[in-house]
Amino acid sequence: MNGKEKVIGGGLSFDNVRLVPRYSDIHSRYNSEISTKTQIALGGPEIELPIISSNMDTVTEARMAETMALHGGIGIIHRFLSPEDQADEIRKVKERMRVIEDNPPMVSQRATIQDALDLLSQRSRGYVLVYQGESFSGSIFGIATNRDFRAGNLDTPIHQVMTPMEGLKSVPVGTTLEEAVSVMKQHRVEKIPVFKEDGTLVGVYTLKDSEYFQKHPQASLDNKGRLMVGGAIGVHQDDILRAHLLEEAGADVIVLDIAHGHLQYTQDMLSTLINQEHIQTPIIAGNIATAEGAVYILDNGGKGVKVGIGPGFVCETRDVAGAGVPQVTAILNVAEAFAKRQQAIPIIADGGIRVPGDVAIAIGAGADAVMIGSIIAGTEESPGEPVAVDGVLQKMVRGMASRSAFERREKLGNSTTQSDRYVPEGRTTFTPYKGKVGDVLRQLDGGLRSGMSYVGAHTIAEMKEAQLQEFPVGSHDQRRPLKT
Repeated sequence: MNGKEKVIGGGLSFDNVRLVPRYSDIHSRYNSEISTKTQIALGGPEIELPIISSNMDTVTEARMAETMALHGGIGIIHRFLSPEDQADEIRKVKERMRVIEDNPPMVSQRATIQDALDLLSQRSRGYVLVYQGESFSGSIFGIATNRDFRAGNLDTPIHQVMTPMEGLKSVPVGTTLEEAVSVMKQHRVEKIPVFKEDGTLVGVYTLKDSEYFQKHPQASLDNKGRLMVGGAIGVHQDDILRAHLLEEAGADVIVLDIAHGHLQYTQDMLSTLINQEHIQTPIIAGNIATAEGAVYILDNGGKGVKVGIGPGFVCETRDVAGAGVPQVTAILNVAEAFAKRQQAIPIIADGGIRVPGDVAIAIGAGADAVMIGSIIAGTEESPGEPVAVDGVLQKMVRGMASRSAFERREKLGNSTTQSDRYVPEGRTTFTPYKGKVGDVLRQLDGGLRSGMSYVGAHTIAEMKEAQLQEFPVGSHDQRRPLKT
């Protein structure tokens, strides 16, 4: 191999390119002329905003994932929890809101108020339906809410405080949420069951869910009207159990999280999960940084691919291992490779997003969505509490290949590397406290929409056809930090 073959060419990062403006017939960035809907995995529902919160333990647990989905994106719960605890985080998100509750919390008439409260500590729905007999057979006996629980002691039988069927307001199957809300307001109730003609329960509408829908019309919802959420797994044996638990909990996507995804491990794990374990949830795999790596993910059954090795704020792979590809070049190469295939999978640009314009550039280069981490690690919804550092409120953020993250994995039994041989490829640092993540998402959304209007793109698919202009470093204004 000669020198020319050894060095494959220049590379472009977000600092090196800008979108080329062109004719646009878009009158407003914020009306229906622009749609930011996108798909992040074949076979999965669309999200409303092409932004995903990273599966880092200082970024995404249930609270972040809930807020991401409410604003149109999606969050990926990190895997540095026990499989059971991670599945519980998924359930918390799925419990937050839905069009209709088709699996309402239920107890037998023989249950006590304590039994109902124990169930609601897991379900967080504020009510239980009561049935007769040993098991639910399709009809209910009554309903008990938080107000009813206060009418007795913990050992009071639930049937003594519930509202019985004869006093219960209900609606027939086919009633819309809006119609059900009208009935609830008319009768001053906050929950209303839906029944078939034969008295079989279909589900429950709640006023609280309706209020969420009105407040967050852009929310990313699954086909049952619940918030969308994903979970990350690794390549160890217990990650097979983890994948099953995430699927049972309702995860919309599973992310196979490997620092270098173009490995035999990836093929082995995808084959096991898809062909042997019959996991039906779409699997996004990565990370890769080349066209060959992306095609490898596609050919082995991945339904989405994460692109990015080294661009993250707390990633030190390029310094430690000397490996990586500038992020814009990586996206361009993957998009070009997929354009030559009969079937492609969504591209997720993971890492390097510092300012709103980077989202527009990543999608203009060919990504379907971006994954963000450090830019939202300092928000109220990220795990951990803000601390005062030199008189300034800050929150911790760390790369998942950092020493402290390795020590957490070691405690969970998720590491096969000896501690004294581990060389970190990430760092732990603090980032200024940024307030609510919704404020950051509004800036990123606004920047993307503005970029789309400059290139005349009405959809993400059209945005992916944008043209980029290369700028030598230093020949233009450098990116400025995001203001919050």
